[in-house]
Amino acid sequence: MLGDSFEIISGEISHRVERLKLPGHSAFRILFSDNRKPLVIARASNAEASKFWTSIPEGRQAEAEVVGTLIENYLNK
Repeated sequence: MLGDSFEIISGEISHRVERLKLPGHSAFRILFSDNRKPLVIARASNAEASKFWTSIPEGRQAEAEVVGTLIENYLNK
């Protein structure tokens, strides 16, 4: 279920990002250089069809939004 991977550096922290191959979904597994637990994030839509990043399982929303933005910036350059 893992696809391609890449690395993003933000400040002093390295983020190893692995794209998850899930049909119809944008999802990533992130490994942090500062020994935090790995994080899985996915792109989701709310009732107003606005897209946002969310953690799976829920509970690490703030991290999901920050890392999701880093991933978007990396993929769009």
